[in-house]
Amino acid sequence: MPGSVPAEVQGLVGRIVIEIVNPIIGVIFAAALVYFLWGLFMFIVNAGNEAKRGEYKQHMLWGLIGLVVMISAYALIEVGLRTFGVENRDMPQGLPIRL
Repeated sequence: MPGSVPAEVQGLVGRIVIEIVNPIIGVIFAAALVYFLWGLFMFIVNAGNEAKRGEYKQHMLWGLIGLVVMISAYALIEVGLRTFGVENRDMPQGLPIRL
């Protein structure tokens, strides 16, 4: 049923996703990546302290979970947009996997 949504609504939803939702996802993704890398760095720095290593393992785990959640959110939004025929021009083209 793609294309059955009025063009004005498609344009509005597309602009909201491109201008608001995608940047928010990008910022949260970047924060999760920094959190993971910080945990990794501190894990290496505290190689001799088992208690600290356990703490920073948790930081790395939560950073990875954050990355997966943000990638999943982006994919779900893309699936929803394509279901209703809204084109997301912010999505990189030429990906080997098409949703």
